[in-house]
Amino acid sequence: MARPLTATVDLDAILQNYRYAKKLQPTCKAFAVVKSNAYGHGAVEVSRYLDEEVDAFAVAAIEEAMALRDAGVTSPILLLEGVFEGSEWALCEQYGFWSALENAQQLDELVASRAKIEKVFLKLDSGMHRLGVEKEVAPSFVSALKDSDQVGEVVLMTHFSCADDVSDLTTMQQLTYFEQARQLIGDIPASVANSAAIMKWSVPEGGWIRPGIMLYGISPFAEVSGRALGLRPAMTLSSKVISTRPLKKGDRVGYGLGYVAAEDHILATVAVGYGDGYPRHAEKDTPLQIDGKPACLAGRVSMDMITVRMQDFADKPAMGQEVVLWGGEVPVEEVADYAGTIGYELVTRMTARPHYRYIRDSDSL
Repeated sequence: MARPLTATVDLDAILQNYRYAKKLQPTCKAFAVVKSNAYGHGAVEVSRYLDEEVDAFAVAAIEEAMALRDAGVTSPILLLEGVFEGSEWALCEQYGFWSALENAQQLDELVASRAKIEKVFLKLDSGMHRLGVEKEVAPSFVSALKDSDQVGEVVLMTHFSCADDVSDLTTMQQLTYFEQARQLIGDIPASVANSAAIMKWSVPEGGWIRPGIMLYGISPFAEVSGRALGLRPAMTLSSKVISTRPLKKGDRVGYGLGYVAAEDHILATVAVGYGDGYPRHAEKDTPLQIDGKPACLAGRVSMDMITVRMQDFADKPAMGQEVVLWGGEVPVEEVADYAGTIGYELVTRMTARPHYRYIRDSDSL
């Protein structure tokens, strides 16, 4: 490895966060949500590590599920968006996938396929208005699934729009709507809780929870870090100083010459850029660390490089020193805030260029 950009992923942290989610909702089984390449952490590596412990995995689509099966992952896998073509139902039967279902076309194609599916998660539109059936027709969908003799169990599922805002009453309204649908249907297991709901809301007992971003130690809430919530951040993105140069007060740096030196200091160039997934719109003073000391972004983010300065102008960065871009004492949530986005986006937008290193109990895998 020549270019020093490395994403170090702590697999034990992810396992601990999964156990924490189950502890918060002890009557429920839990998916480990590994969609979007396990939120940028490496779906195959993460899933292999968790395979013997998790109740099941959840992904967005069948391509992600197939990749896990090809890698030897044996636990059940749920397709959160369901199937996109009728031919996928046969693959679900072949590989033991569970699937969400949210419209009449999917139902008709399932029945026509004659595929046997262990669990189908019927999506209820409780107010988010993206996917799902209304409560008035939910009982007919459940009946059709059960009458088909193709489905082992039907679970009623919904998704909250505002669970990350505990002051918003929308979640309570959605829960009420959900319970009204369950009363119309009769006895049916539930799945409602994403990371925010797991951590802050009272949800139906039993059934399934769906921890996603919290598995990776990242907060689903604004203005609070995962670490402050009792989670263990799983990724540290780090690089090294590849060049240094002295600046005089008034010297300007980078594309558009947007950075102007406020006083004499040493400028460091670091091997990372938006071509690696580091946010191009990160503002000046975005925090990072050089050799364990506070530093910050200086100038516009380039495709392959950034320029940075020490917080204390008297500190002098040196060639080869480690630069922590996020992780440890540099929360990814704080970096995201400086880029006008959320931690979810920073980790999921990672490209294939960084070198991934997986650790367990501080030992490299």
